[in-house]
Order: sequence, then structure tokens, then C-alpha cells
Amino acid sequence: MTSNAVRNLMPEGTERQGRGRPRDREKNSAIIETASELFLENGFAGTSMDAVAKHAGVSKQTVYSHFSSKEQLFSESVRRRIGEHFPDETEDDDADHSLEADTVEICNQFAQLLVSDDAMSVYRVLVAEAPKGSELAKIFWEAGPRLMVEKLVHFLARWVEAGELEIDDLEAAAKHLLALLKGELHFQLAIGLVDTVDEAAVRAHAEECAIGFLMVYRKQPA
Repeated sequence: MTSNAVRNLMPEGTERQGRGRPRDREKNSAIIETASELFLENGFAGTSMDAVAKHAGVSKQTVYSHFSSKEQLFSESVRRRIGEHFPDETEDDDADHSLEADTVEICNQFAQLLVSDDAMSVYRVLVAEAPKGSELAKIFWEAGPRLMVEKLVHFLARWVEAGELEIDDLEAAAKHLLALLKGELHFQLAIGLVDTVDEAAVRAHAEECAIGFLMVYRKQPA
């Protein structure tokens, strides 16, 4: 994997959750993992803090000592899932990096996340909650898509600084790239036209998106 493409992509919320005593970190991780599974199985409304405590093997008081509300727990669950796709990596200063290779790699990371089983399950939970007018969509947006845009902005900014990309609006460009990556594969999964997509097909799609994106934003020779 091209480490330069994905370094520093661990969600800030996930990093914060990693601090503290080992026992507390273990409980915290157990609570988040249990909540993630229950949210995916039962939906947001069908998951209670009591159920999370029971399945995690901790008291309800312990759950609330780590997370003030079910909404916060949902937010951290989303961040954790994203963090699993973008593990914290040590930068390799000696490695050879190129704009195209790094862009393809980060596009593949995002594309694989967007069509993952967990991502599609969360998407369906949100669709089910939408008619109720809950705050869940906003919570998800800040913990998921908004965070992904921020990470892409950070990635693109480094290549702009290196003089290889020419981008006036980094956030708009990041959103453009995410829209490309969602594409047909995500839509087919969302409506149930297909049950799964091949990892190689996702990577091929990511490569096409990366090449198309660079055709627009790569800095041209003077």
C-alpha cells in the first residue's frame, strides 16, 4: 500500500477514544463494536443503551460514562468503521511516491469503504430513519461523509503544495472526487440490483475515477 496516500487518515474521534487506561480502552472498544453490530442488525431505533450494555458485558452506567447518548455512540461507531478502512500508518520518507499512484490508492480505499457491507447497512438504517425526521442523518453526515471530505482535502492540499495539482477550491474538488467514487456500483448496491461487488471491479472503478480526476486537476506545464 502506498503509505503516503493514506497517512494521517485515522479519524480524530477514534484517536481520542484510544487514550486512557488499557482497561478503559478495552471497555470503550467493546462498547463501540457491540453498538456497531446492534445498529446494523436492529437499526438505530431498535437499539437501546441497555441492549448495548448487556451485549458488551458491562453496566449501563459504564456505557454512559463513555458515551453521553445513543447519538454520540452512533457517531463514534461510524468513525470506527471509517478508521478500520484507513488504519494509522507510519510515513515512509524513503518510499517513492507519485501523484497518480497515491491518488489511485486513496481512491481505492474510499471506493472499497463506500461499497462495503457495513457502509450499505448504515445507509439503509438512515433511509429507514429519514421519514421520522430524526437528527441521525446530521450525526452521520458529520461523522462519515464530512470527515471523508476533510481527509481528502488534506490529501489534495499536500499535492497542491507540491506543485502537482492546481485546485482553487479544495473542498469542492474533494466532493467532486467522492461523487465520482460513489458512481454506479454504490447505486446498484443501494437499490438491491446486486448483492455484492468484486474487489477487483471496485479497484478498476477507483483507477478510472483517479485518472479522470487528474485529467481535470493536474497542473499543466507552463
